[in-house]
Amino acid sequence: MKTWRSGRWLEPVRRGAVFVIAGLAAGGERISAQEREPVPTIPAGVTAVVLPLQASQPTPGGAWLAGAATERATIDLLNAELAFALGEEDGAVGWALPDDVEGRLARNPMIRIDPRRLAYHGLVREPEAHTQIYEPLHTQLRQIAALFDARIVILPLVAWYQLPTEDEKAAAVRAGLPPPTRGRAAMLTAVIDIRRSAVLWHGQIEGDTADATSRTALTTLALRAAAQLSPS
Repeated sequence: MKTWRSGRWLEPVRRGAVFVIAGLAAGGERISAQEREPVPTIPAGVTAVVLPLQASQPTPGGAWLAGAATERATIDLLNAELAFALGEEDGAVGWALPDDVEGRLARNPMIRIDPRRLAYHGLVREPEAHTQIYEPLHTQLRQIAALFDARIVILPLVAWYQLPTEDEKAAAVRAGLPPPTRGRAAMLTAVIDIRRSAVLWHGQIEGDTADATSRTALTTLALRAAAQLSPS
């Protein structure tokens, strides 16, 4: 993994979050995370392309996040929330957002890429350090980035509802509080330098505590992602 410091991408001392597929569900891969590393901020002046979310999991109760009727509806809601949140960030001015990507590709039919159906599955697991992006994903991302003369691609991979962990429950009990019952929306995301075919960061972004069926779960997730990814 890489992080940005003093005007260049550097290798950090420790690798980032480790994600493990724990099973399959109708809405996508079940994911758990450990050893989370902070989201890197994209430097000011560096053009970034934000792609549409690729997949969403059903909640533990079998519903879709934010009370949406289908997985596609959940994805549409989160894409819209991300676009709005990034639109409020001065540092993200000039970034290409999911609607921009879909519109530009629609006007370029010779580029036969559906940005909602990329070959993302190989990135559900964190890639090994120094590993280049595999095909056909590399070509897909390179062609999309070229439309915007962009170097950085932000690829939201999977969104899901994360229940409180045992550690969180134990901490509440130690503090004399009732164990938490509500979780938060989370999103596995990859930040990619497409010119070097390198994954710069691969990790989990979380929203605030909210009911799984509430739009707030997605709103706070999008706000957190925008604040952490865009330059201040």
